[in-house]
Amino acid sequence: MSDKNFKVKNKLVIAGLTNSSGVLLSSGHEVDSHTTVPTQYGGTGTTQSPNAGQVLYSSAGTTYAPTDLSSLVSSTTPQSVSSNITMQKNYAYFVDTSATRTLTLPANPSLGDTILIYDASGTAATNNITVSRNSSNINGVADDAIIDVNQASSAFVYTGAAVGWRFD
Repeated sequence: MSDKNFKVKNKLVIAGLTNSSGVLLSSGHEVDSHTTVPTQYGGTGTTQSPNAGQVLYSSAGTTYAPTDLSSLVSSTTPQSVSSNITMQKNYAYFVDTSATRTLTLPANPSLGDTILIYDASGTAATNNITVSRNSSNINGVADDAIIDVNQASSAFVYTGAAVGWRFD
């Protein structure tokens, strides 16, 4: 069999090689395990090994460190609302509209911060939800937003100082 005819279909199992570090390298036509990510693969030679549920991650592409997968995924936390509140990023607010409500956006938002708002009672046309801008623009305007449609849902995403919070 020539080298060009050899194909690995699913996975390659290397008997006797254990790798507690999570990094496999080819060196001199042999496979070996290492505790560092070499610079030719984008690493800086980190000596930290990832634990279960972690990966080596770099936001800048130079220094890699063990990072929990859950911290790389954006998710929202559900929150019931039955009073006026100041909101937090990455929350989903289920608003009781048995009375009018004022929800204030966070004071120092960062690019990509997301807030979801739902009319949980289905009476926002009668009891509006006011979204207070807290000194950031909403859709490029220095005004608060009003949710006045029954059973409405709105997503607010911070896009930067000019437009501020973008929502539909």
